Amino acid sequence: MGFYIALLFLTRIPLPHLKFEEKDIIRSLPYFPVVGAVIGIVLALVDTILQNYLPAPALACLIVVVEAVITGGLHIDGFADTMDGLFCGKEKNGKLEVMKDSRLGAFGVMGVVALFLLKYSALVSVPLWFRPKLLFIFPVISRWVMTWSVVLFPYIREKGLGKVFNQNKSPFQLVFSTIFCLILAFAAGEFNGIILAILSFISGLLFSVYISKKIGGMTGDTYGAVNEFSEIAALYIFFILGKL
Repeated sequence: MGFYIALLFLTRIPLPHLKFEEKDIIRSLPYFPVVGAVIGIVLALVDTILQNYLPAPALACLIVVVEAVITGGLHIDGFADTMDGLFCGKEKNGKLEVMKDSRLGAFGVMGVVALFLLKYSALVSVPLWFRPKLLFIFPVISRWVMTWSVVLFPYIREKGLGKVFNQNKSPFQLVFSTIFCLILAFAAGEFNGIILAILSFISGLLFSVYISKKIGGMTGDTYGAVNEFSEIAALYIFFILGKL
């Protein structure tokens, strides 16, 4: 049940909707990295099937779009709202009001453009032989980091689905999500995959700390921002590790 709810929450994969209670939602948290693996498998399949038919730039662009379609732009929307809030120049409450506004501001636009450019440029630069493995693992890592943001930091909105995840949260959820992530990272890249996961985790956690200091905690939007930031971190740390 937990894995199924996580799929419903984190993706737009057409699945039958089941009736479940709020207490069931929190049980989905440890399975976030596994949902990342499902997304990664789809991306890797797209790459494997089309790499002999499309030039690298076109395929990299397609992969970025496919990921956005699978998630329904859920995390990208949160990233845009978070960028608007963090850099609007207002105090804490003002930042939260800006993030709540459904209109997209200049910083949100710049953030999303930068996000797509960074993903595209990273994917088009990955060596062909390793690209399917990286496409599999980076969504796993980012959703693992998101579970830590949910559990470690307070949720500061009075309402919202994110508040449900903060009720009855437990360190055991982190244990299971970490086990799932490290197993999947090892399967994709052996010990190098684990190193990539740990370094990306540190980067994502530092970003979470930065957000928390700015607005006093986390919101549903910032969870999405942490996911997107951690994806970028994983992609670029991969290149840095290759130079060490």
